[in-house]
Amino acid sequence: MGVGYGLILRWFATANGASFFGPMSITFLALVPVGMGFATIFPNKQPTLLEALFLPWVGAAIATSATMLIGWEGAICVAMLAPGMIVACSIGGLAAYLARRWSRSNAAAAALFLPLAAGPLEQRFVPPVDVRRVETSIAIDATPDVVWSQIESVPEIRPEEEPFALYRAMGFPRPLSAVIDRPGVGGVREARVDGGVLFLEEVTVWEPGRRLAFTIDAQEHLIPPTTLDEHVTIGGPYFDVLTGAYEIEARPEGGVVLHLASELRVSTTFNVYAGWWADLVMASIQDHILEIVKARSERIGRGGR
Repeated sequence: MGVGYGLILRWFATANGASFFGPMSITFLALVPVGMGFATIFPNKQPTLLEALFLPWVGAAIATSATMLIGWEGAICVAMLAPGMIVACSIGGLAAYLARRWSRSNAAAAALFLPLAAGPLEQRFVPPVDVRRVETSIAIDATPDVVWSQIESVPEIRPEEEPFALYRAMGFPRPLSAVIDRPGVGGVREARVDGGVLFLEEVTVWEPGRRLAFTIDAQEHLIPPTTLDEHVTIGGPYFDVLTGAYEIEARPEGGVVLHLASELRVSTTFNVYAGWWADLVMASIQDHILEIVKARSERIGRGGR
């Protein structure tokens, strides 16, 4: 019953054009999993506490696997949904357990209709816009000029150059290159990502050996639907990357610290949760890029290519 409840409401969220609630809503991400947990446990008139807390996880796993097979959700969305969904399902199971212990009535089952009541209320609110800043850095044993040569324009990144990265394990595509059309302020870098993703980065700060900053314009209309789930498409209604900036800090003892910062836009009704994921994914992407720049710069510093 829990699996059926979850799949019916997921279909409803797609079929009704988000007039009640959409997949990117508190109603769907929190109340529907609570309902799944409740529907899993409530039909059992004598559930145990362990069943109430953990049996809904089985239903959640089956339901999310089914949505991936059907094509309603991608691996990225499922990875982001899973932690909150597990907790919410257990809350629903616990609520059903308590309802069974405290009452013989089936009236508590009316709670299963809560998403249909809460969804239209949530739709009345305009999602807030949260602009976030993510900063990462790495120490590199190379001169500022060498490091600059590796960030002003980035030749194609070979698969064997890439270290493990969390965002790749989640299913996000890997960066390929960032080639600039001309040096200086006003120059445009074409940052290409696997799967046909393209970002146009217009340079706003150009200080060779010190700082490089740019605005980022995601060409979301060029992104194939098979590359990124529609709910996490960069430049879409929920997420965007606005700016990027490198800063090379020379160290007195030699070498540099390379800083990379970016500004993100998150626009959902659950920005606390979504923003945490956006920060985590962006930090992973930036760390990945910095590791590649470090390896290339230090190889050049040793006389390699």
